[in-house]
Formats: sequence, C-alpha cells, structure tokens
Amino acid sequence: MPYSSSGVGHNGFDKADLHIHTKCSDGLFTPEEIVRKAVYAGLKAISITDHDTVKGIDQAKPLALELGLELIPGVEMSSAYKGYDIHILGYFFDYQQSELKRYLDHCRLLRTERAERMVQKLAKMGVKIEIEQIIMKAQNGSVGRPHIAAVLQDGGFVKSFSEAFSKYLGSHSPAYVKSIETHPEEVIRLINEAGGLSFLAHPAQNVPDEILRQLISFGLDGLEIIHPSHDTYRQNYYREIANEYFLLFSGGSDYHGLKDHEDNFGQVWIPYEWVTKMKSRLAPAAKE
Repeated sequence: MPYSSSGVGHNGFDKADLHIHTKCSDGLFTPEEIVRKAVYAGLKAISITDHDTVKGIDQAKPLALELGLELIPGVEMSSAYKGYDIHILGYFFDYQQSELKRYLDHCRLLRTERAERMVQKLAKMGVKIEIEQIIMKAQNGSVGRPHIAAVLQDGGFVKSFSEAFSKYLGSHSPAYVKSIETHPEEVIRLINEAGGLSFLAHPAQNVPDEILRQLISFGLDGLEIIHPSHDTYRQNYYREIANEYFLLFSGGSDYHGLKDHEDNFGQVWIPYEWVTKMKSRLAPAAKE
C-alpha cells in the first residue's frame, strides 16, 4: 500500500475508508458495529457503501455522531455495459431523494428475482436450497450472491465461500445469473441528480481500458484507486488515468467481514485529503 496504516495521522495523514459493507447488504457486521470498528481503527471518516441500498446510513448515523466519526452517505450501485458488470460508488448524495429511493427499492426486487433464478439453476444441478433461506440470511437487506454462498455452506454443498463462487456462483459458473442491467450512464445520472459524486469501483477487477474510457465519458467524477485488489502498479496506473481526465481519487477496504476474508479493516485506507478534494467538487447546497 502507498499509505502506511500504523496509526492516526501517520505521515501527516488522517485516514478514511470509503468502501464498507454491512448486514444491510452482504456484510457480516451491523452499521453500528462498523462505526465502533472504525473508531477503534482510528479512522476519521467512513462511507457505508452497501449494494443497491442506503438503509445502513440512518442506522449508523446516531452512533457516528456520538463518537465523532464522519459518516459520508454512500452506496455501491450495480449496472451492466457491453457484457461487463459495472459497479458505481456514489458519495455525498441526498439519500432521501425520491427518485433515487424508488430506484433502489426497485433494485431490491431485482436482486431477489435474480436469487430466485439462481436457486432454480442450482436445483437443476441437484443442489436444493430455498429462496426463503437466502432472504433470511439477508435479514431483510439487499440480497446478493454471498447470501446464497452462505446457505450453500450451511447445507454442506460447499466447504467455503470461495468454493461456492468457483463451483456455482461466479460469473463463469453454471448457476450464475447476470446482475442488475441498468446502463451505467443512468446510475451516474441518478447519483448526480441527488447531488452526489460517482466513482468507478475496483476497475482492475473487471473493466478493460476501452470500457473504462467509455465509462469516463458518461460523466464519472472519479476512480477508486485504493482497493485490496489493486497492487501498487495498479494504483499508480489508475491514478495516472484519473489525472489525465481530471478525475477525483477514492478508495477503501471493500470490507465485508466475511469469514473467508482476512480482516483488513483499518489496513486499507485513503488519506482524508482525498475526501476534502471530493467536497470541493460538490455543489454548494450539497456541502451543507
């Protein structure tokens, strides 16, 4: 990592993590637990970026306020473009804006329908699980593949999350069903009209350069530079592209807290200075 994580203010940096998931989507911890972990890890600011839902923000807000942690409204929204799953991170938007809320409610239905189709595919392979088990795992949150993986593991069909994805649920696996197929330009518009900033999540994972440049042309405000899947070379590479197009930088741990993953909370972070630069791009009303 280009930034050390050995303490608050190390090398003059306050720390922020703008990519965190909670139980409201596919994370292991509640929003309140994430706030406590963030304070313990010495973070100055966080953003809860659950998949296609903002339910965790109101849950986290009172404790964050009490403990002096800056909580930036966030979301990770699904889209698709030319056969690629594209994830867009939104920040600093009005998460109670009616059009955005309606769209996210619609996404929740689409996610449940997707899970039902994956259950049907699994059944044809002799792997019998119920959609109700998955919804229960999601605890009324945003349903995702990790919830299906957890049910598969509970049922003894796989030994780990990674096996569930490689054998059944990964993008090239037999039970896979495409995610929400909204055009990324529409997602960027929704975030923008709610007064927020849009960033491409973890570009190294699934976004070839020619697609990346087309996405930038749709009006992205920035790129996620720091991510567990980005080594130093990738971080520098995407930083150069962001600079070329006068885009902002963001990043974070993409923390889920899942048992298969190393606990990297507080270890992958960005300097708070990046947050300050993001705020300077906001419309005056959004800064208040």
